[in-house]
Parts: sequence; C-alpha cells; structure tokens
Amino acid sequence: MATQLLLTFLSLVTIFLCHWLLRNKHSPVYQWPLLGMLPDLLFSFYNSTLHDLHTRALRRTGGTFLLKGPSFINADFMVTCDPANINHIFNKNAANYEKGRDFKAIMEALGDGIFNVDGESWKFQRKLLHSLLNNPEFECHAMHILTEKTRSTLLPILDRAELVDLQDVFKRFMFDNMCLLVLGFDPQYLPVEYEGGRLPENACGEAFDELEDVATYRHMVPICMWRLQNRLRIGMEWKFIRGSRTIDQFLYGRIKMKKQEFATKHYVGNDEQTKNKTDLLTQFLVMKDEDGRCDGKIIDKTSDKFLRDSMFTLLVAGRDTISAGLTWLIWCVANHPTVEKRILEEIRQVIAARPPEQVNGDEGGFLRSNELNKLVYLHATVCETLRLYPPVPYEHKCAVESDVLPSGHTVCKEERILFYIYAIARMEDIWGKDCMEFKPERWISERGTILHVPSYKFMTFLAGARTCLGKTMSFMQIKSMASALLWKYKFELTDNNPSARTTVGMVLYMKDGLKARVSRRDH
Repeated sequence: MATQLLLTFLSLVTIFLCHWLLRNKHSPVYQWPLLGMLPDLLFSFYNSTLHDLHTRALRRTGGTFLLKGPSFINADFMVTCDPANINHIFNKNAANYEKGRDFKAIMEALGDGIFNVDGESWKFQRKLLHSLLNNPEFECHAMHILTEKTRSTLLPILDRAELVDLQDVFKRFMFDNMCLLVLGFDPQYLPVEYEGGRLPENACGEAFDELEDVATYRHMVPICMWRLQNRLRIGMEWKFIRGSRTIDQFLYGRIKMKKQEFATKHYVGNDEQTKNKTDLLTQFLVMKDEDGRCDGKIIDKTSDKFLRDSMFTLLVAGRDTISAGLTWLIWCVANHPTVEKRILEEIRQVIAARPPEQVNGDEGGFLRSNELNKLVYLHATVCETLRLYPPVPYEHKCAVESDVLPSGHTVCKEERILFYIYAIARMEDIWGKDCMEFKPERWISERGTILHVPSYKFMTFLAGARTCLGKTMSFMQIKSMASALLWKYKFELTDNNPSARTTVGMVLYMKDGLKARVSRRDH
C-alpha cells in the first residue's frame, strides 16, 4: 500500500514538473510555482535589467503578453508595445481606459495631480494647465529663466570642471530651474560655489528620487505586499514615508510663504503681462474662475492640498524629462562624432546668418526661438535620443470594461495594462532592422523637414488626449541647452561603452551617471 502511494505521489510530481517545464518553454518570462513571474521581476529590478527583461519578452510574443503574478492573488497585468493596441486604447476606445484605482495608489505621492486622476477632475486640470503652459508669453518667460539660470550657474561650473558627472549636474540644475518656474525661488541645489569638490546634499532633491524608486517597486509587487510593508514601515515603504514627509514639508512651506507674500501684494487677475512673468504657483492664485465643479464636488484650486499636488506634479515632470533627455543626448552625441559634427555645422550656419546688430559676445551661445526652429538636424537628434531612451519608460492604464485588443488579446474588466515605451523603439517590425542604431537621419524627410511619426509609435510624450502639454516647451528647452553646451564644450566620456546601463525607475536615467571630461571648444 505504501509503495502504491509513493508511486502515485511521484507520478503526480512528474506530471506537475512536465506541465510546469512545458509552460515555461512557451512563457516569455519564467513562471515559478505559486509565485508566477514575480521572482524574475524582482531579480531584474535589483539587477537593473528590468527593461531588457520586458523587451525580450515582448519580442518573443510579437508585442503583447500577459505577465502572471502570484496565483493566490489577482496580480496579473497585460504588457504591450503593439502600436495597434496603443492606438486603440489611447485614441479609438479611450473612454474605456483610465488610470484606475491601483495606479492612484501606486503613484500616491502625486496625490490628485493631473497624472493621477480621471474624468471631470482631469478635464478641469488639463484645461487649467493648457491655458498656462501654452501661452506664448509664458513660454518666452520659461525660456528666459532657463537661459539666465544656465548663464549664471551651469556654464561657470562647466568652465571650471575637468571631470564631472553631467547627469548629476543636469538633474540638480533642472530641479533649481523648475523651482524658479513653478514656485518662484531658487533652492540652489546646484550652487556655483561649493567646497571640497563635491556637490552638497539636498534632502528634497533626493526625496524625489526615492519616491520614484518606490513607485517602480509598487508597479511590480502585489498591492497587499507593499501595503503591509507600509503599515510596518519597513523596506521600500519606509523610503516612501520618509520621502513624502520631506516633500510635504518643502511644498507646504513654500505654499504658505507664497500666500503670505500674495496677501501683502496687489495682483490684478486680468493683468496678463504680470501673470505671464510670474511663477506658476502665483498664477494659480491670481487666475479667475477659481472654482471648478467636478464629479459633483467643488475643486478649489487655491486650497493647499490642490496646490501641493499640482506643484509637485509640475516639478517632477519638468525636472526629470529635461535632465534625463539631455543626459542621454550628450551621451549619444559623444559616441557618434559624425552626428556631433553635423550639429556644430548647423549651429554655425544659423549664427553666420544673423544680422550684425544681433551678434552677441558669447560666441553664439544661446539661440533664439526662431533660430532653434532652424536646427532640423538637432531636432532630429533629440527625437532619436527620446525614441531610444524615453525619460518615462512605461505608462499604466486600467480597463473600465472588458475589451478585445487589435492583437486579439482579451482585456478583462479592471485589468491593468502596461505600455512599455522603452521597448517600442527596439521592435524591428515598428522601426526596421536598424531599430537599435542611433540614426537621427530617420527623422528627416527628403525635403529636409522633420518627418511626422504617429504618437502610438513614438510614445515618449504619450498619445491621444493624454499627450503631454509641455511637449513643445520640452523640445525647445532641450534644444536650447544642447546647442549652447555642444557649441561651447567638448565632452569626452570616461567610459566609451556604447551600451550604458539604465536605471529601472519611473525615470530612465543612467545607472552609473555620465562621467565626462569637459574642455572649451576653440572656434
């Protein structure tokens, strides 16, 4: 009897193992018993190979697969980089896909900011921000702040530096720049003068990075797991508690000071010239139509909570997209001398075409907006950089009702969908067999103009109604800084590795920074 029971047990184990091995033979990511794909996700997270893991899986499956979580909880979600699916979800059937409750919980630090809400609240905030960010006079004001901050801080540092981590410098610089634009003050995270050859620590700037790491971690592990960690105040969730406290003290403190300043001054709500030359926090306070009725509730855009969530969202969006994009741009150009040569020649032609009265004394320095628009090859270089290294490597949605995607995959009600923007650029059926090559020329037409690529293929700035409101300004700021820096300096990378390691956070930075030797160009 015991022998029969043993043989039966061994047979069941053999059947189970055969089934398990067969399932993994066709699985894009290794599936563990009970735990699903979670162990491989966590391993790749801590080993900084998460993006490569998803890219390989998407290649094997034709662009879409179901990522299985632990079998004892509902933690599965669909992963896709299929342009047809993206177009369907963001354009054709957009009403059926929202951020969802899980996303808001995962991105808790954003509160009720525009990235975190749906429905009427999102419409209200988008209308509000559209009126501010797409105002030509405000765009000029933002470019003026960027230029003056670059002259006063960034250039003096690079003039003195021999070896520098450009990624750290750009991140600090953009944090200061965005604080000036959004909050109206300069925290000097990147000071002109600093002792000991090391840049000073900044609790608030570092808290931004910690909260981004936590958001990435929350995307991968089941909600019940990280909520338990949060309650116990351990692991990554202790970082969230600590970082949130730092950010809240910083933002609520600035809001309080701004309201006190606002109370002692006289702003005229319809004084457009005054509004367009002030920080965004002040503009929120002076705009007319202060209340918005959303989902049966009144949103007071001057409340401390609404201002905190809005300002944090703007700071995160502005700091990370520009600093990450500029870091990868400098790295790509430094690794491709022919691209660098063409950019410099294009800048030289623009400067040479200036009328004599417009020639300034900074050797070409900063180009005006109309001059930046003439830099077609530089614009193509920025596009190619953002294609291969999108600052935000993935996006998250949730299905309101069940649906069938163009790829044939069924999406269940309330199922999460992850759009892997990083992987889109690495799909041969989307960008061709040379998809992994850095080729700005792919963006230039035979007439010498920039080619239009649908947003569901070039998803760096998202797609459909969720397209980034700051897209135009982001291009202008990256081109302004890139043209000034590349014209003035030669960047020699200390590590000429053509495949730099990426971080696995919500923002695509370089794992080890961007170390470079800086020298002035002799024009």
